[in-house]
Amino acid sequence: MLRGRARVEDTRDEVTRRRESVPLARLEAAIAERPEARPFSEALLRPGISLIAEHKRRSPSAGAIREGATVEEIVLAYERAGAAA
Repeated sequence: MLRGRARVEDTRDEVTRRRESVPLARLEAAIAERPEARPFSEALLRPGISLIAEHKRRSPSAGAIREGATVEEIVLAYERAGAAA
């Protein structure tokens, strides 16, 4: 049980560190500058099969997934492969 508590504390420390390094106002400004995203509901309503992709950094069983790749690289690869959302 102690391992679980240690992970929770590590996560809380990481969240605190991130909040201190990037102010909320900066994140909100970055979001406001982004182009309009594609509505998720559109992806679900298209005829045929629509693939919904998820970017996951780590797997409990496999560890790191594509370590060193940026979120932008992964998202662009998903889009090129036809992910609808």
